[in-house]
Parts: sequence; structure tokens; C-alpha cells
Amino acid sequence: MLLAASYFFYAQWDWRFCFLLGFSTLLDYFSGIIISQSDNQVKRKFWLFISIIINVGILGYFKYVNFFIDSFNDLLISAGFQPNISTLKIILPVGISFYTFHGLSYVLDIYFRKFKVEKNIINYSLFVCFFPMLLAGPIERAPHLLPQLKVGHHFNYQRIVDGMRQFLWGFFKKVVIADNCAMVVNQVFADPGNQSGTTLIYAAFLFIFQVYADFSGYSDMALGTARMFGIQLMKNFDTPFFSRDMAEFVGRWHISLSTWFKYYIYKPAVKANASDARKYFFVFLIFLISGFWHGARWTYIIVGIFAAIFVIISVLLRPITNRFTRNYKTAMIPSIGHIIMILLNLSAATFLAVIFRNESLPSVNAFAYGIVTRFSFNYPKYMSWFLLLLILLMMVVEWFGRRDHHILENIGKNSPIYFRWGFYILLLLLAALAMPKNQEDFIYFQF
Repeated sequence: MLLAASYFFYAQWDWRFCFLLGFSTLLDYFSGIIISQSDNQVKRKFWLFISIIINVGILGYFKYVNFFIDSFNDLLISAGFQPNISTLKIILPVGISFYTFHGLSYVLDIYFRKFKVEKNIINYSLFVCFFPMLLAGPIERAPHLLPQLKVGHHFNYQRIVDGMRQFLWGFFKKVVIADNCAMVVNQVFADPGNQSGTTLIYAAFLFIFQVYADFSGYSDMALGTARMFGIQLMKNFDTPFFSRDMAEFVGRWHISLSTWFKYYIYKPAVKANASDARKYFFVFLIFLISGFWHGARWTYIIVGIFAAIFVIISVLLRPITNRFTRNYKTAMIPSIGHIIMILLNLSAATFLAVIFRNESLPSVNAFAYGIVTRFSFNYPKYMSWFLLLLILLMMVVEWFGRRDHHILENIGKNSPIYFRWGFYILLLLLAALAMPKNQEDFIYFQF
């Protein structure tokens, strides 16, 4: 039933792409069986490469072919030619990067004998396309998710309630924080040339909160929904804004993607006794691939490069920053040093977010030029104290719930019922009253 529901769910976007999802699933299912049943290393490698090449080929066609056509056109123009190569009309299948990585991780785990092959086609298909995680993750690994799909699940009231708590918090972040931020961000980024420097800075900071509330909000709703079915998906965000440095910030943002790269690229390539130069090289390479994974734009690649630089610098400076952030995970109130690091991380993340949000390097330059040349100490345009108070509420609640499995797991659990229910009703009222009329798509659907 869950498998049928997942395909029905995906078909609501475009039923034709269910065939692509089914093909990708069958390819990795049969590749895994053949690899597991063979002791011939040549045959095992052959089917591993078949799976990788076809999966990456499909992903590359839908996400990158027009990027390479445009880049080739630009190269010919710079060489003095007048090319007439037009781009293709390609629809990017929603969730393709996520379910492709599910299948690839499974085949790699079978090849390296880290997981026994799954011969039940229903169980394996559900692992690939379980509907809460199908569109924007988290990116699951077979050893974590598949065993949960093979056991019986009974109705559990406490589990349902807990899943609803997590869903509520994700829903609040998406429709109250992310979509209200988007109203300002879309207007400012659409016309940066006519905005003051302070307005551009204001919109830049709103965008990092928009991305966080949007993506982590989706993840909370996905995990909450899965928990109602008795399935524990991988935690995808761990309050990154409260990190001690950018290395930790990145590690607590889109955790499932960084974990995927760690297991399948970094660990096989970097042994425990590897030199620092080799470690940093592969850190840089992974961030470059991560930027390219997001899509075919130079700005994504630049974000990957800068993120790698920030992470390497923060690792080198950790002996110093550790002095300012002692007990930062357990402190009731953040120390001055921790607050400074939070602000530095927020500034670095906002810098990356500006590059990420703009579609081209010239537009990034225009945005930065506007900040420098039109800066003043006037109030930003579209300034909303109510929105800033909502963001502050989100941050305060996440601070007190940061040590739990999810933010609302234990907040108010030991308080009187009227306090706990009052808080839930407040979130629902804010969602009802502050939700914009025009809802924004989830940002990560485009990846």
C-alpha cells in the first residue's frame, strides 16, 4: 500500500516520470542481485559501473546537458565564432537527485559487501521512493532504512503524537518563516539595481533564514510523517546556526548529503593515516561535487569552492575557537564567545546564500556592487518587525530544543497541559494568520 501510495503521490506532479523512477529502481535492483551472486570481480565491477554510468548519465542529461551546451556556445563565441546551437527543452524530474542517490548508495553497499542484497522488489522499491523522502530527501542508506521496511508496524499513539509535533514545527517554519521571507527576497533579488545597500543586506540575511526554514521545514514534515508510519528517517538538520564554526555548520546542514559523500567518496579515498594535504584535497573535491550536485550553474560551483575554503579555515582555527565556545552544546544561555561565532557563521552562510540565490556571476557582482555603492544607515525597504520577531521565536524555540531528536520532542512535555496545548495552538494560529496568500514551492524541489 505504501509503495502504491508513493507512486500515486509522485504521479500528482507528472505521471509520465513514474516510468523513469521505475526504470531507475529496476536497474539498481537487478544490478544489486547480479553483483551479490557473483564472485567474479570483473563481472561485479562491470555491473557496478553499468549502474553508476546509467544513473549518472540520466541525472546528467536532465540536469546538465543545457549547461554544457551554453558553456560550449560561450567558448565558441569567445573564440570568434557565431554558433547556433540551441538548448534542449528538458523538464527536470522532481526529486531525481535524491532517488538516484538512494539507488547508487544501495548498489555501492552491495558491491563493498556492507549490506545483504534485498530480493523483495516491493521492499526495495519502497526504499527508493518512500513518499515523505521522495521529493527532497533526506537521502537514506539501505542499512538504515530497508530493515525498518521489513518488519511489522502497529498503531502507536505516542509515536503518532510525536510525529505530529515534528510535522507541526516543520509546517510552521515553511509557511510562516520561509514563505514570508520569500515575499521580500523575491522582490529585492528580482531588481537589486533599484534597492539601497541596507535593503540588499536585509534581503540577503532573510534568504539564509528562508532556505533554512524551507528545507529544514520540509525535512521535519518528512520525518514526522514517516514516524507516524513507524519509520525513523535520518535527521537532516541539527540546528546549524548554533554551531561553533563553519565546519560544524556545514556538517549540521543537509546532513544526509554530507553523510553520503563521506561514506562513498571521502572514506574510500582518505585512510586514517592520510596526509593533511590529501584530506583537504578531498574535502575541497567533495564540496565542488556538492555544488555541482545542486545544479548546472556556475554560482553553485562557486558556492562549493567558498564553502570548502571556509570549512578548511575553520578546522585550522579550531584550537582558538574552541576556547570561546566551551560547553556550547549544554549551556542554558549562549556565552559571548558563542554568540560571536554564531554571528560569524551567519555572516559567512549569508555570503554563500547570496551567490547561491543569484543565477549568474554578473548578477552576484551587481548585488555586491549595490551593497557597497548604495549603503546608508536608513531602514531597509520592506522592513517588517513582525517577521523579525517570528524569526527570533523560531531561533529561541530551536535553542531550547536543540539537544532533542527533534525540536518539539520535549518542549513543554513536563508542563501543564494548557501550556503545551497553548503553544501548539499559537503555532497553528500564526500559520493561519501569517501565511502568505501565494505559497512558494519548496526550494529543494528544483534539485
